[in-house]
Amino acid sequence: MNLDLRMDLADCGSPERLLEVLLRYYPDLPRRVPVETIAADVGIIEFKTLEVEGFIGGLLADPEKNQGIILTKDGLSAKRKRYTQGHELGHFLIPSHGYQRQCRKEDLEENSRTTTYQQQEAEANRFSAGFLMPKPIFVKDMGALGSVEVTHVRQLSDLYEVSMEASANRYAELTPDNCAFIFSRDGIVRYGRASRSFPRLAMRKGTPLPQNCLTRRFNQTGTHSAWAEQHGGAWIEIETGVRAPTILEQVVCQSNGFKVTLLYIDEAEEEDREEYDGLAERWNARLR
Repeated sequence: MNLDLRMDLADCGSPERLLEVLLRYYPDLPRRVPVETIAADVGIIEFKTLEVEGFIGGLLADPEKNQGIILTKDGLSAKRKRYTQGHELGHFLIPSHGYQRQCRKEDLEENSRTTTYQQQEAEANRFSAGFLMPKPIFVKDMGALGSVEVTHVRQLSDLYEVSMEASANRYAELTPDNCAFIFSRDGIVRYGRASRSFPRLAMRKGTPLPQNCLTRRFNQTGTHSAWAEQHGGAWIEIETGVRAPTILEQVVCQSNGFKVTLLYIDEAEEEDREEYDGLAERWNARLR
């Protein structure tokens, strides 16, 4: 165990502060962060794989959280196992999270702050994402790929050895592009993640995908679609009297009915359309 590191981490109450300290101690991290090596440095003495129902990850530690054991469900893919380990490490290092945890699949998707429990699961997710996909290098790699494409998310997934879902979430958090990701299964929305500039999504957990969207029609497992134009009102909330933007939609089909949809608004195109609409309106007014 690295006692100096543990002392510095003890003063950190947020995922972001913890990550700041870790990056200072490990400035030359590879893309595939050595989770178990770093976890051992901060007090994790064992990783166990268990056959359990209902939970995919867990933490067992002493009440002072000097030492801990991270549990993961047997059968997880290597990518999902790494993210789960990062999530449980977050619980271990964040002082307010207690010393025992059992996490469901839904907890590793949590982004809400409605309850204390949800807030803590969201904090563990922020830690895991920042730990496995450190912001400085992830932003650099994301920018090097160019304009947003769903294939870029898959490339980042392989580069950092995380699931496509995890890399899409991190992409949405850090990209300057006006985009959002919708995660669905069998035509039903699981949840959505939007970049900061993207309008409010009309999709909610458990709602059907828009009737005429590309995502419903495209069913080639293991492949991705070309871009398709979609009326913005199908995906986002539109105020009365406000023109809906055109949304570009792209989708990748995974196994077992899971799909990842990428929505993108080309701001330059939208500005051109607004300018054209304004000219047309003024011209029609003159004719009247």
